[in-house]
Amino acid sequence: MSNSQKSKEELEAEVVALRRKVVELEARLATFNSPANGCPVERSSRLPLEADVEFMGDFDVLRATGVNISEGGICFEVRDELPFEMRFDLHGVTHLKRAHCVWLRRLPSGGYHLGLRFVPPKPGPEF
Repeated sequence: MSNSQKSKEELEAEVVALRRKVVELEARLATFNSPANGCPVERSSRLPLEADVEFMGDFDVLRATGVNISEGGICFEVRDELPFEMRFDLHGVTHLKRAHCVWLRRLPSGGYHLGLRFVPPKPGPEF
């Protein structure tokens, strides 16, 4: 039945049900995006970026804890941050940034997407 054929009471009941559903979904999203899950409570808006990015990990030897192993591979947990320095041009301006890897996803077509969170620059040596 189309909305134009529904009574005012039916439409009001649908609005109440939809509002309830929105509250439920917002609560689930807040739980998913909680700091306990390694996510910030509020995400910054995302903008498309078409730029070549040069980045270099500035970690040395990392300590990890084994999670599991098979003939095909190994899973381990790294407890330290994975820091990267990077350089990219955006709108004709070169940016130098430091970031920590916060997620990594293998793409079905091959390759990876990495999520990096910007952090303050590493202080240089004082002379």
